Amino acid sequence: MLKILIFGAGSVGTYFGTKLYAAQHDVQLYGRGKLQQLGSTVYINGQRYQLPPKVDQLDEGPYQLILVTTKLLDVAQAVTAIEQHRPSPQIVAFVQNGIVEDSLYGSLIKHPGFITISLFNGYHLQQQRLTVLETHLGVQVENSSVGKKLCELFNSAGIFCQATAHIEQMRARKLILNAALNALSGLLQKSMGALVDDPQIRPTLEGLIYEGWAVLRRDYNLPPPDILAEEIYQAARQAAHHYSSLYQDLQSGRPTEIEFLNGLIVKRGQQQGIATPYNQQIHQQVLLASGGAP
Repeated sequence: MLKILIFGAGSVGTYFGTKLYAAQHDVQLYGRGKLQQLGSTVYINGQRYQLPPKVDQLDEGPYQLILVTTKLLDVAQAVTAIEQHRPSPQIVAFVQNGIVEDSLYGSLIKHPGFITISLFNGYHLQQQRLTVLETHLGVQVENSSVGKKLCELFNSAGIFCQATAHIEQMRARKLILNAALNALSGLLQKSMGALVDDPQIRPTLEGLIYEGWAVLRRDYNLPPPDILAEEIYQAARQAAHHYSSLYQDLQSGRPTEIEFLNGLIVKRGQQQGIATPYNQQIHQQVLLASGGAP
């Protein structure tokens, strides 16, 4: 039995924490917002689970695993809290769905058990019901000793995980997918399936995908854009009735992660002298919709 802290227990954190708790691990959930609205049970895809204990402050551990599942906007705050409390984890893992600068993780990136994980499933928590849209990629981690150990833990709890030698390329592909679908789902208030099946939206999707590919292809050895596009359309159809997390953020008035998605592609494009008009327009529209400056 491992002692595990889930830092930032929203939809993703609640899922991981609940599944690991059901596998008889000593799990604590630390978060706000959605977590505080939950009772003692949660239904994951219709199956009833006991929710792990909720805590409102960090103890000194030691934890075998700290899993940070906050949005990228809140990672810096999580890093500061962990650095200050020094809970001495064996593994400290951050959910990272895309590409970020190493500096975001502060001194923790030097921790011997530091690792980032990428998620290719969809998660949506509403009241006591958590919907998980699983894909064949599931959870992806780097092919290291820490990654293999983490995957073994997740798989033993029924969380499908794979260690891959191509994790950086996988993150670049996930960034392009998110930049193509997430903001449009939020702005147009459409599900993933409705986006890719609408012929009027297809040119915008193709423009977003091509720009992401053009900016990232050399650094991440990406396949041709038509292959990426088909991969993204297939993923969207698998999650046909799912609305993006950015849609949920806009509907709830929460800050979005647009700077880590289309904003990042625009920034990389500017650095390389590559025009990204589709991503620039989407970036500005989300800023306006969320009350930010264009």
